Order: sequence, then C-alpha cells, then structure tokens
Amino acid sequence: MTTPPDTIGPQMQRASEGTDPRGILVFHWLPGDLQALEDSRAIADRDVMRPSGFERPATETERILLAHLGFELPEQLTTVVRYRTRGVRHRSWPALEAEVTT
Repeated sequence: MTTPPDTIGPQMQRASEGTDPRGILVFHWLPGDLQALEDSRAIADRDVMRPSGFERPATETERILLAHLGFELPEQLTTVVRYRTRGVRHRSWPALEAEVTT
C-alpha cells in the first residue's frame, strides 16, 4: 500500500508531545483507506483485550504512519497494546522509543 504523505493529516498536538493517552499515532485525519484499516485493527485489538495488555506484530498501516512521522523502522516491529480505560487503547513501539524522529 502506498499512501501519498500529503493525504495524511497533521499529528494531533498532544500526540506529538507524547501526552495523548492513545499514543503517538493520532492524526487530525487519515485517508479513507488508512482510516478503515485503523478502525478494523482497533476492533481486532479490542477483541483480544487483556488487563495487562498484549503484543503483536506491527500492522502495515502502523508502519506507514510511523514512517510518515520520520521513524526508521526495523524489519520486525512489535506493537504493545494496552488499554488505559475500557475505551482508550494505547499503542507503543519499544524498539522506537529511543529513536529521535526527523
């Protein structure tokens, strides 16, 4: 999947500051195809919801959005999913935490 970078909206300010409870992949808007994939993954993650959270391979959509933010992605990337509340999913990528975005 190739998505022109100018079709992805700007990152929400709290996400860019690291204070959004949902994590860093929060944008003002996404193109329809990416939004549909993000919505689908959110439903799938909710179906797996565990109190202590869980890990899974990063999706292609997450990889596109992380690359859009300037991260250099390893071939294998793990997404850590935790629920701050029943309705607030937080995703993180431990392999990227020390990386400074461009």
